[in-house]
Amino acid sequence: MATTTTSPLLNFTIGSTRRTPETTTTMSCGGLLEGEEGEFQSPGFPQAYLSNMDCIWVISIQQGHLVQLTFHSMVLEEQRGCQYDYITVFDGRASEKQELGRFCGSELPPPLRSSSNTMTVQMRSDSSVELDGFSAHFHTVKSPAALTGHIQLRGGMNQFEGLVEVDIAGVKGGVCAKHWGNNEALVVCRQLGFMGTAVSARILENVGDLPVSVSFVKCHGDEQSLDQCEIRREEACSSAERAAVHCQVAQSCSVLRESGVHESGTYIIDPDGAGQGQKPFPVHCDMDSQPGTGVTVVSHDSESRVRVGPCEEAGCYSREVVYQHASLQQLRALIQASLWCSQKVKLECRHTRFLGAQWGWWTSWDGQRVDSWGGAATGSRRCACGERGDCDLGLSACNCDANDEVWRSDEGFLSDMALLPVREVRFGDTQDVPLEMAFHTIGSLRCGGHKSSKAFLESCAALKDAGIIHSGRYVIDPDGVGHGVSHFEVYCDMTSDPLTGVTVVGHDGEGRERVSPCEEPGCYSRELRYEAELPQLHALAQTSASCQQHVKLDCRHTRFVESGWGWWMTWAGQKRLDWGGSKSNSGSCACGMTGTCDTLGHLCNCDSNDHIWRSDEGFLTDRDALPVRAVHFGDTQDSPLEMAFHTIGKFSCRGRASPTL
Repeated sequence: MATTTTSPLLNFTIGSTRRTPETTTTMSCGGLLEGEEGEFQSPGFPQAYLSNMDCIWVISIQQGHLVQLTFHSMVLEEQRGCQYDYITVFDGRASEKQELGRFCGSELPPPLRSSSNTMTVQMRSDSSVELDGFSAHFHTVKSPAALTGHIQLRGGMNQFEGLVEVDIAGVKGGVCAKHWGNNEALVVCRQLGFMGTAVSARILENVGDLPVSVSFVKCHGDEQSLDQCEIRREEACSSAERAAVHCQVAQSCSVLRESGVHESGTYIIDPDGAGQGQKPFPVHCDMDSQPGTGVTVVSHDSESRVRVGPCEEAGCYSREVVYQHASLQQLRALIQASLWCSQKVKLECRHTRFLGAQWGWWTSWDGQRVDSWGGAATGSRRCACGERGDCDLGLSACNCDANDEVWRSDEGFLSDMALLPVREVRFGDTQDVPLEMAFHTIGSLRCGGHKSSKAFLESCAALKDAGIIHSGRYVIDPDGVGHGVSHFEVYCDMTSDPLTGVTVVGHDGEGRERVSPCEEPGCYSRELRYEAELPQLHALAQTSASCQQHVKLDCRHTRFVESGWGWWMTWAGQKRLDWGGSKSNSGSCACGMTGTCDTLGHLCNCDSNDHIWRSDEGFLTDRDALPVRAVHFGDTQDSPLEMAFHTIGKFSCRGRASPTL
């Protein structure tokens, strides 16, 4: 679906809606629609529309108002590109060729708004496949363009500043600056869609300036437009100065919230600053969902539940995401100015293959193929269930790799800020309809916080304290920017502990691995490779309230810690004769601390050295020693009688360390 907008500043300035009993209702094939609100439908709705139809409805309302169009129902023949049966909505007359969008299928279009008092709706059908058609409602929205006419800034260095000029009933002119102040400037900027602070200015009249048409304006500062202020037009202006403003455009909704804007709505932001790089653009500011901060929300054309078109090959189905009123480069500027960003994705499936078989993927803002899904590590070829280890049927990657007749789903948040926003999704293995089917839902882009001189926070606990609540991949710097270790990427679990965020770092030895046969103490060695460097992880441990790592040894006919035949190495390479659940260098395992070992008198089950399979497991919790660098075992030479398997869990830290005095 392609959308174009002629004037985003006008379309998205806050206005007020007024409805009256004056309505229009029609089911004819086109016509002129007038009044302050009305309903219209395709001919015969909800019965099938006609073949070879070309109906045009022109909605024309009073000057100074805009048209707001909402579709209640739409069922047309579905085809990528909408070339068969389709509805086209134009901003103004169709002859002006300013499309607000072309629509087909059954996915309802978003609410549409014109930039003038005219909107045109055209429906065309071909000679086959006639379905239900559509039903829509329109109403008037008071134009924010000022004084029942128009307002603009002229002569400034950019679009945020300049002389204030108004158009009242066709008469254009300036504003006298004799009583001009910051309250009046604030209202002008708000009317133009700039919702930050504002500074008033007075500029001497120059040759070529329009004559003054407004001699006096007095505002309280909370009005939405100048026509809600006290205005006088008849008096002469006793000053040679003209009113001017400089509108302060905020980087994001988070900055707006900090500046005192508490009402959710549509605002204009400029993430990289006035006159820098990308132009400002309108977004929705969610000021309610996270206490104390604003969340910047950018919608797109694929947020509804969309069916994956039937096709067989890997990635044969493609859906490109078209964002509303912002380019990918503008969104990148927003992401780079934000502390966190996320996008929820969901795939519902039956009898399909997905990431495990590389049958589906998503594409980053710059066109990179990404083989992972919401809630999993970037490029891991896993979904959230694969990251957690709880996929259906014991699958290791995704529920949608089951390829059976049961409806399943994979969903979660994408949070890798180097790759967001989602540009495209690709799927396949849906050819055999209705047995093979899938539906995708791609959420809006949501960003919060704004970067200051401290570019990265120290841990996931600090991120959660800053208002980030979605689990995902984030960048942290435990000892601060420019100090010690460099920043690195981790997985933040924001849900398992209601009070804090948990920083999780994986490694290459998380699976159950067999101890290779050898006889001497510690002759077997397994060194772990983490997703970050050991000094970085030690810095994380020092800035956290607590850290832990689960370790387990399954054994038969072996000797272990108590006998000095096995141990683990700290991050700094120190030998430790203890195991999970015991005290540091105690020569004991967890069962030895509680007196519950299988063999009386032993401190570890795996020191029993008999023919029975036993195990020792628990959490290592010494922050100064973690993470585990390597494990060493022995006494496994006489295979298969002597055998052992080790499992070393992820390294995780939670909370924030108390400051040292």
